[in-house]
Amino acid sequence: MGSLDSKSYQLRVRITADERALLEKLISDRNRGETISDLVREAIALLVKNNSGEKAGALSPEVQSRVERLAVLLKREPQQVEEACVEGILDLIESKCEVPLIVMETQLHLKYRNREEKNDFPWNPSTDSSPKPASPEQPAAG
Repeated sequence: MGSLDSKSYQLRVRITADERALLEKLISDRNRGETISDLVREAIALLVKNNSGEKAGALSPEVQSRVERLAVLLKREPQQVEEACVEGILDLIESKCEVPLIVMETQLHLKYRNREEKNDFPWNPSTDSSPKPASPEQPAAG
């Protein structure tokens, strides 16, 4: 008997007859040859994964912020933008295109937005494309 088989790793929970019947119905509906313990272990794994803070494939806060800005621009959900980006990468790898569809779509959205929308959209706050006046210490280029 290994340490993982030890009784200290067992969880005993009392359930009602109705709860047991519901669990057995779930097992029957799934038709995978599972036990109630299998179903409970799967539920616990989902709880642990969802509450662990870091999920596999989770985006950094900076990247998530960029995805959300793209979603606003494209009028989509952030998950749709993520999926389109992955599809675009795969299309590039498989040589299906030279420019991913989401890139072309984003360029068109930016091109055809009216001036007011472009100014309100925080696309890249670190770059300012407006011309800057020459500083008084340096003569203007002529």
